[in-house]
Amino acid sequence: LTNMMGRWEVLGSKPTIIADSAHNKEGLDWAMQQLATMPREKLHIVMGAVNDKDLDKMLALFPAEGTYYFAKPDIPRGLDASSLQTLAAKFNLHGQTYPSVQSALAEATSNANEKDLIYVGGSTFVVAEVL
Repeated sequence: LTNMMGRWEVLGSKPTIIADSAHNKEGLDWAMQQLATMPREKLHIVMGAVNDKDLDKMLALFPAEGTYYFAKPDIPRGLDASSLQTLAAKFNLHGQTYPSVQSALAEATSNANEKDLIYVGGSTFVVAEVL
């Protein structure tokens, strides 16, 4: 509703690709509620984070049924993708790591069929890299 770039922004269709810059518990709570209402066959989540967030509160909100593509945002505060993968596993969120947000999105797009949904988020910096 804000018309702000990167806030629940549809980047593509067939598969649907949504980028959302929610990066805290309150924003992600709304985004994950919206995500749950979206029609799809499979869910692919391209995720990155910065190293100064309360990731336990954030990761607890993400759906376990997604396939995750973990990547480090290209900033000094970016959390290493392997570290994010390890933290996410505590919440039953599983996937592979990628050397960049762009390569993670490319892999998600390659793996998705036209009825799937790809969500890109976890950090404003992740979304900025795909806009």
